Amino acid sequence: MIACDRIYGVVNVTEPVFSDIIAAPTFQRLQGINMGPWRPNMPFYSIPVSRYHHSIGVFMLLRIHGASVPEQIAGLIHDVSHTAFSHLSDRLFGDMDAAKTQEYQDDVHEKFVKNSELAEIITRAGFDLDMILDDTPFKLKENELPDLCADRLDYCLRAIPHMHQYGKLIECDEVALSHAIVATPDGFVMRDADSARMFAHAFNTTDEQIYSSFTGVFYEEMLARICRDAIKDGILTRDDFFHMNDMQVIRKMHMAGVDFSALYANPNEWRAADDDVNAVVMPQKLRRVDPPFIDTDGIIRRLSDVDADFARYIKACPKFVEYKIKKALKSAM
Repeated sequence: MIACDRIYGVVNVTEPVFSDIIAAPTFQRLQGINMGPWRPNMPFYSIPVSRYHHSIGVFMLLRIHGASVPEQIAGLIHDVSHTAFSHLSDRLFGDMDAAKTQEYQDDVHEKFVKNSELAEIITRAGFDLDMILDDTPFKLKENELPDLCADRLDYCLRAIPHMHQYGKLIECDEVALSHAIVATPDGFVMRDADSARMFAHAFNTTDEQIYSSFTGVFYEEMLARICRDAIKDGILTRDDFFHMNDMQVIRKMHMAGVDFSALYANPNEWRAADDDVNAVVMPQKLRRVDPPFIDTDGIIRRLSDVDADFARYIKACPKFVEYKIKKALKSAM
């Protein structure tokens, strides 16, 4: 198999397990699962990047940097348990704090993979599925914030071209920035302070302006309410979100006559004051990176160690934010 990607180029893949996974219906479904929050005027998504291309990107990034084959497999399948509309599941199926952590997909990942055809594909190829589903030894694939990992690196690089539609021209080339990534036994680092600063700016700006923005959270909350009502009315089932893609779910609701007008509301008209005790609270996880990099003396340091302004910024960032919307919107639904 020849894997081609606009960021990582061309990679020759000789192990059949990878082409078998990619060809599987469970993996192919990711082509219709978008990474960005719903925004109806764009016309659908804030950042038009599918979980399919992102997952292959994570796999290619791991392969290029010498990760073991089990870690590459783990990277390739890491998003297969995402429901339609990705992190909508946190608001739709999670508890009150789920949007603060966005861990619903992680919580169901093992069960989902084991109940899919991917389990048989991986075990038939001679790999230990339980080991692959355990992130603990895979420091390149997964690392806690504010560190870097293949997942975080890839979805940021893919978002860079689409940030321009917000007037946020990020002065870097995602392909050139990918060449500044260095793998170490403890995880990914950036080649130098300049590339660390550039990646931090790209990643943190994308999260601020898109993923954790008030507008993005507003539309996600509205879509969650619409979907929740559709489930209550018997139009959708919980399983639909695991086996359908985004537009298939939307189409099913359209055919049933579901009212989508709330998705076209002006978010700013419904934003409540911080001191409004009757407002509806919408929590959201914040993602911020403080990239480690190789300093001129060969020592690995964090960007906050050498940049006082960035250190103040990263220190002031909470783990989640809470937005408020007027209660009238809730009753109008």
